[in-house]
Amino acid sequence: MRVAAMLFALALGAVPVAAQEDNSLQEKAEKLLERVQKRPERAWDHAYSLRSLSKAEGGDKLNAVFEKGLDSESEHVRLVCAHLLVIAGSPDVALETVAELLESTDAAVVEAAARILAAEGPDDEEVLGKLREAWENAGDRTAPVRTALAEALYACTQDSLALEQLKEFAAGSDHELVARSSVALAELGQGAVVEGRLDSLSREPGELGRLARISREVVRIDRAVEEHKAGTHDTLDRLVAAEVRLVKQHYVDEFLVYAEKPQALTNENLVDNACRAMSTAVDRYGAFMTRAEIDEMNQDQEGNYVGIGAHVLQDENGFIYISQPIYEGPAYAAGIRTGDRLVGVQGPDGKRIDLTKLALEDGVKHVRGPEGSTAVVFVKRRGVEKELVFEIKRRMVHVDTALEEMLPGKVGYLRLTRFGANSGTDVKESLASLRRQGMETLVFDLRGNGGGQLSAVIDIADALLPKGRIISSTRGRFGDWAGTQPPFRSKGGDFTDIPMVVLVDGESASGSEMLSGALKDNNRAVVIGRTTFGKGIGQSFFNVEKTQGQRVLKGTVFSYLLPSGISIDAWEGQGGVTPHIFIEQELLEPWQVYAIDKLRKSQKLEEYLDQNYRGEAKQRFMGLAAFDALDPAAWPGFEAFYTGLATPLARDDVRRELRFALRSRVQDDRGAEFTQNYQEDQGLLRGVREVFSKTSRNFKDVPEYAKVIKE
Repeated sequence: MRVAAMLFALALGAVPVAAQEDNSLQEKAEKLLERVQKRPERAWDHAYSLRSLSKAEGGDKLNAVFEKGLDSESEHVRLVCAHLLVIAGSPDVALETVAELLESTDAAVVEAAARILAAEGPDDEEVLGKLREAWENAGDRTAPVRTALAEALYACTQDSLALEQLKEFAAGSDHELVARSSVALAELGQGAVVEGRLDSLSREPGELGRLARISREVVRIDRAVEEHKAGTHDTLDRLVAAEVRLVKQHYVDEFLVYAEKPQALTNENLVDNACRAMSTAVDRYGAFMTRAEIDEMNQDQEGNYVGIGAHVLQDENGFIYISQPIYEGPAYAAGIRTGDRLVGVQGPDGKRIDLTKLALEDGVKHVRGPEGSTAVVFVKRRGVEKELVFEIKRRMVHVDTALEEMLPGKVGYLRLTRFGANSGTDVKESLASLRRQGMETLVFDLRGNGGGQLSAVIDIADALLPKGRIISSTRGRFGDWAGTQPPFRSKGGDFTDIPMVVLVDGESASGSEMLSGALKDNNRAVVIGRTTFGKGIGQSFFNVEKTQGQRVLKGTVFSYLLPSGISIDAWEGQGGVTPHIFIEQELLEPWQVYAIDKLRKSQKLEEYLDQNYRGEAKQRFMGLAAFDALDPAAWPGFEAFYTGLATPLARDDVRRELRFALRSRVQDDRGAEFTQNYQEDQGLLRGVREVFSKTSRNFKDVPEYAKVIKE
């Protein structure tokens, strides 16, 4: 395995995008290349976006733009264009440029160029000659450059001198050379000669330590495979037992760390972690789970929790605070509100437990308890000097997976957070509620939905697809999944004719991809957003023998195909569901992130709301929380407030942050969360435009949309 090359490739991973007009694609590509020239430190971020554009319909025509970029004055533009051409299957016109960049004075450019050559393995004599020349003259270059050049030369030509140089580096005293050459040797299949170095380096923090840990595991797996093939070990049990004994005898600490928590070096913990490593080494989505982990996962899938009913986070000062109460839960009923800090809880012995010095997970454990018991929590609230005490009876809290709301213009909005045990019922109830309110079109939001239960996916697809339409087909190797199975077909439901769009993004995975792909392939919905995650597989759970049901293996048992017959799995197919309409992700500049963080911490937003969100003005502000038409002037005294901030942020940035802060207060006051924020959400607004295009109506006739949708 080539670790650095693999990481390099992942950083520039291929992500197909929706078809766009050729001219629009070309203009976007040229603008991105201009950004590469202006901000070379973000070159590979823009390369990622360019790779996305090149996968759109007509994207192959961007090769002409990239070929032109090979003549740019900017080395980073030339490097990015050469890389994209290599990926596009046109290395002949690009590798000469890559070889020329080996002469750059910029170490990052030379290292990246060497990585490209190592991954491509060219046989062009002129290119290889320049690589060899760069390697021979690299004596005064940085450690990353020297090791990258030596690794590339050996990978391309099997030059023994380059390999010997890497071994010399690994045996030397220059720490960075030792680290990088050791990783390089492991990538080249020479890990046995530097295993001791990798073990030592793997204990270090930082990027080099992380690479060393990966390389060390690669070496161990390679050795175990070879020993198994050679029959060196009679049984797996003996191998694991021997490893456990050696770790317990020689490991420097008395504990191991799993899930960021220390565990004792017991046989049970060591074997559990060996099984975890085995499952993930074989199955990229596999997992070895304890009964407690399984129970927690089932609770999450079902949307049912026993507790006080609140979402919590931990701030940078270590305080555990309420990010949002569950409005149907007991904590909200008792008076807990967003922003409250949990500073203490009464323990089983009646003594107070200080929560201000605990990690989030440990603090949550003290707040949790059996159903029907009472939690006594101590709270600090902003603006209230006295500590507050709440008695909250713990009970079962259900978190709805389907959240609906009627938008202006009779556009129904439905957001599904996951495919849980009750999601099919939740979705159909939400759709029925929207229909009773007069819904004429639907925006179905699957962004951020990581999947869940197959049965829920099929149930929801039944409700939306006409009877007989293919939802998906599966193929596997064993049991019920052996071979290619007959496809799942829709049974037909009550919502098969409502004009609709589906919103997706890069975190829409598994079940979200099966459903959005089925709706797309059956021409049932326009898909809008960004290419989905690319997890085209299904999993089952198997009890591990001799554990009395306390250990479970989650394993991949089938891959699925969309109705069009393609796999969207990133490992074997095209890599996700490609939307019809691509929405570029809006990213803030670093200075904006800093300025917004500074504004939030200043408490100026909260002070403004303290002064204005009260009395008779509350109703007006509740209206602004729902919709303010993107107009700073709609906020009382905004201009004076903005001027007093002396912030580099634009007025609209401040207006947006002020509205975010207000919405938290309004949610608490009305006892219900906002399901969406359509006026700030470009993906949702694009969906609104699209559903209107499916009717005889014009979105401009709806006052709210006319003010916030940009042509």
